[in-house]
Amino acid sequence: MPKKIKLTAVIEADDNAVLDESAINNSVGKLGKVESYNIGIDTGESDNAVGGAASSQEGSSAGVSEISSFIKDSNKIYYGSLDVEKRKAVVISMLHSANLEKAKNDSGFKNKLSSMFANKLEEENSYVDKLLNDTNDESLFEVVKSKFLDGDLSQMFIYIWEKILSKGEEDDFEVELIETTAEKFSMEKPDIAETKKLGNERAKISRAIDVINSGKTAYNKLKAFEKTVVIALMLTECSTIDGKISSEDLSQLRSLLNDQFNVSSNSLTVVLEREIGYSLTKKVEQVEVYREKYELVEFLWERILSTETDIKDGEMELIRKMVRRLDISDVESEGARKEVEANLG
Repeated sequence: MPKKIKLTAVIEADDNAVLDESAINNSVGKLGKVESYNIGIDTGESDNAVGGAASSQEGSSAGVSEISSFIKDSNKIYYGSLDVEKRKAVVISMLHSANLEKAKNDSGFKNKLSSMFANKLEEENSYVDKLLNDTNDESLFEVVKSKFLDGDLSQMFIYIWEKILSKGEEDDFEVELIETTAEKFSMEKPDIAETKKLGNERAKISRAIDVINSGKTAYNKLKAFEKTVVIALMLTECSTIDGKISSEDLSQLRSLLNDQFNVSSNSLTVVLEREIGYSLTKKVEQVEVYREKYELVEFLWERILSTETDIKDGEMELIRKMVRRLDISDVESEGARKEVEANLG
């Protein structure tokens, strides 16, 4: 029977080092399955560093049931260490605590706030009410504000913009709320504008995934941007082994999507994090007829040949892997490439 080992280590890292779940699994995970971990700043006062945030493997139920306690007990809150549910809970805590006085005195404002959380974060109303009650503390805002390093605060607001702009039309109430909240967190207007820009970039990817998941349009009939997202999802799937992507494969995937498909690292975040619950590559292979799959391969080659960046051997092997999973042979793929090359002149 396998044994469980608790490992405590103090690591000297660069200020800009990102110690997220992927980094932990790619390092300590080589010794065995990582069931839980804590990341924090070592003060030298004890053998145990104060945890910045718990891992997603620990489960989110305890953390989100008393999110105010999690915030107060954390030394710092690191964006990369928050699982999806805890990230949403922190977002609700940030926005509610920053606007608590208005929420208490204006029932209409509070109702709009609650509705926004339920709709944009896709949470049950009862769950939102529970978090609002847990963060109904006038002293909480200053505590929350003190918990973020600049980079993590920016990532939180990029995520907030992503969720707010992913569904429906841009809403004046929501935009003003996020902008004024960011100012309360001492963010400058140019920085707020940049987080909105990056959040909107991610939101476009999220909306495209929603269109793909709806199944209302054949994959080869999707708009060019949506087909690009289909390709990005399938290439990501082909880079994944046992639910994980190695740092080397992630670097290769990032380079391929950025150089050949104009998918930025910021946009790729959504592709990597979005759980669609099924194998898209397998679905395309099974649902689409040969001609439709062939046209997707033609689109893939069109994007590759339209750039001036040479494709690397490892990237080409990843593309072959994806094409073969669509039940398109190397010979057929080469035929598609030549057709596209001729059309491009």
